[in-house]
Amino acid sequence: MSVCSGLCAAPQLPSSPWRGPSRALINLCVEFFSPSTMRGGMAASRLALTTEERILLYLSDFRGMEDRFELPVALTQKSVAFAAGIHRKHVSRYLDELVEEGAVSERKAHIGGMKQRMLAYYLSSRGWERSKSIRDHLSAVRVPIVVDGGTKEMTLDEIDRATSVRLSFSDIVREAMDRPVLDLRELEGIDERRKREMDERLARIEAYAKAMLTAWQDGKVTATEQLLLEQLRQHLEISELDHRRIESSTLERVLGTMEDETKTYRDLVRHAIARGSLEKSRALLEAVRKLLHLTKADAKRVEREVAEESLVPT
Repeated sequence: MSVCSGLCAAPQLPSSPWRGPSRALINLCVEFFSPSTMRGGMAASRLALTTEERILLYLSDFRGMEDRFELPVALTQKSVAFAAGIHRKHVSRYLDELVEEGAVSERKAHIGGMKQRMLAYYLSSRGWERSKSIRDHLSAVRVPIVVDGGTKEMTLDEIDRATSVRLSFSDIVREAMDRPVLDLRELEGIDERRKREMDERLARIEAYAKAMLTAWQDGKVTATEQLLLEQLRQHLEISELDHRRIESSTLERVLGTMEDETKTYRDLVRHAIARGSLEKSRALLEAVRKLLHLTKADAKRVEREVAEESLVPT
């Protein structure tokens, strides 16, 4: 008799009439023997890690961080969240708990390629002990892998030793958790794949940034432009975080440019008034206004402010 039939069979309890297996029990049987559950077998269950364990395993790829002045961007919250497969807004809670436990050290440090210092995370001595325990457990797990066209089972430790040094142990574990069968050739190309994905992401961000700059060029965005930007953002799969960063950078750039243009026009108006007549320079000022893309209203405002300045006794 199969396990499922045994679970779902009517129990021999004369004191209580049997009305068949409950829906919850049937669902349990179906889930237990579904292809997705059976696909990884024992290996899948042994690869199951908590979020904290995934973070510790990932951080174990970085040694000697406590003595470095500049830390890699891979140790920031954003990178840890990506590696652990969780949303960035949740990662701080897990990291805070690990810091409180003494397994992870937190430091505000200079980050490679970043202008400002950021919070970075690396393993403490206690964290190394825990990560070693996790690695020791996972190293013996056997998973199916395609090698030279044939499929066989190898331990994660054997796969780690068979691949290049550029591929970390946590990389292999993440791939094994995501795929029912690994492919040695694909594992060796993981760097190229990630680079290609990063290039594609940067291209999408650049395209969105150009569209954002075009929409804000005149200092305002119409309702139609907002709708088009939102549709483009969804199409390019731009995250909320990237959207806010691009919008902030664009506004700073546009408003800064507008301020420079206004200052240039203001200086020319002052020069014209100092020469005795604003109207004699009207044709030149109008040409400059158009060149600077200033509206007539903004130009009039600047002229009025400069004229009022000239009336104030010094």
